[in-house]
Amino acid sequence: MLYLGTSGWPNGGDWAGLSPRQRRRRYFALFNSIELTQTYRRVPDWDVVGRWRAYAPRSFVYSWVAPRYLTYRPGGEERRSLRRFLRRHKRLGRARGGVRFLVPARTDATDFSDWLEMLAELEIPGDYAFDVVPDLVELVEAYGWIATNRPASWQYMIDREPKANLDGHAYFSSLAAALRYQREVAAERG
Repeated sequence: MLYLGTSGWPNGGDWAGLSPRQRRRRYFALFNSIELTQTYRRVPDWDVVGRWRAYAPRSFVYSWVAPRYLTYRPGGEERRSLRRFLRRHKRLGRARGGVRFLVPARTDATDFSDWLEMLAELEIPGDYAFDVVPDLVELVEAYGWIATNRPASWQYMIDREPKANLDGHAYFSSLAAALRYQREVAAERG
């Protein structure tokens, strides 16, 4: 299944005057997923995650952006932070989507390789996609994960048209672009 939506909640135009409840209902009627960008700034509390799970209609998923404080270097504090974040994400249950990791371009390849091993050792499986420089793509793919905007056995696309007939996640920064793509798919399917 392809999960399609926006990266972040729409908030401009005719969405501006809507209450959070009205905004959710409208969004859920349009899309089957959202990438929550606020998780980059702050890991949500357990009760917030529980509410998100309760709000989600059947077959709707929330993808998250990994928190900015991750260093992508292995260590005890990094392991605890990563585990804390992924356990919260796992609490979404059936509403759990992917996780996009924004890896800084200056990240050391050896440290990152060790970090990926640490992530695998946490044994919290998921659809993990990584924004990485080309030199780090092979390290990610060795674990069965993918680089963002580089489809493999599945895909995690940001502001790019997803590959047809390939499962994964596709998010657009603009509501208009997400709706345009959704209309194109609906027209193709008749």
